[in-house]
Order: sequence, then structure tokens, then C-alpha cells
Amino acid sequence: MTYQQAGRIAILKRVAGWVIFIPALLSTIISILGFMFKHSEKQPGIDAVMLDFVHVMVDMIKFNTPFLNLFWQNSPVPEFHGGANIGFWVIYILIFVGIALQASGARMWRQSRHIKEGIEDQLILEQAKGAEGRTRAQLEEKIHVPRHTILLQIFPLYILPIVIAIAGYFVLKLLGML
Repeated sequence: MTYQQAGRIAILKRVAGWVIFIPALLSTIISILGFMFKHSEKQPGIDAVMLDFVHVMVDMIKFNTPFLNLFWQNSPVPEFHGGANIGFWVIYILIFVGIALQASGARMWRQSRHIKEGIEDQLILEQAKGAEGRTRAQLEEKIHVPRHTILLQIFPLYILPIVIAIAGYFVLKLLGML
């Protein structure tokens, strides 16, 4: 693949990453808020005040975001007390796939820009050689940019989902919802 193709693929990867990331993030946040709303019914004790506050806040967020009704009505509400929640977990993982795709595209973009600048610098040196210097086409045909896979994005694809899931578990445990 040439560096021009790598630049175009990098732009497509970055756009696709954002297109996957934003709806998946919104859906996951709304799913968690739906879970919190569903499990914040009246209970006795010290947790009652916090759960009433959560219930009112989620209701207020839902009321003030009518433009997100598509997500409010269709996002899968997880059931952490024994359900499989496959839809929720797939959407949750899509957040990190989008981040990894965007990061891979950003890396390819940086490499293609660096290669382009290197070719321009080398072209100046080749022109200084005179007639025996190579042309831009000769320099470009020697360059092949490797393909970048999102599977090599270790932190955003493998570590970050686990860290956020553990933090979310502790937050929900603190609120008394698990």
C-alpha cells in the first residue's frame, strides 16, 4: 500500500472509529442509567436518600434529552442479577473497538504524514544531485506502508474495558444496586 492510500485508509478508520464509538457510548450510558432508574425504588435505611436522588436525577436527564429518545427506548437495560445481557456487553465492547479503530487510524495518519515529509526532504537532496538523482515517482514506488490492525491496540481494546467494568462494579456496589 502506498503512503497516499495509507492516508486515505487512516481517515476512513478515524471516521469509522468515531461513528462506532459515539452511539455505543451513548447507548451504554443510557443503559446504565436505565438500570439505575429501574433499581432505585423505595427502600428503607440510609441508602433510601441516595437512591431517591439517583431516581430523580435519571428521570430529569431522560426528560431533558428528548433528542436521545431513540437510545432511551432501544438501549438494552442490563440485569446484573443473573441475566446474560449479551446486547449490553456487545454495545459496551463496541465502545472500545471504536477507540481502537480511531487510534489505529491516527497512527497510520501520522506515519503517512511522516513518510510524505521524508519523501519531500529526500527529493530536495535528489534534485541537488542533478541528472542522476531519482524522481518523486521512483522514491514513492520503493515505499510500502504496512497494514495496521486494530488488534494491536493493547490498552484501549483489552485493558481499558476491564478496568472500566471493575470501576463500574464498585460504583454500583457502593450505590447498593448490586
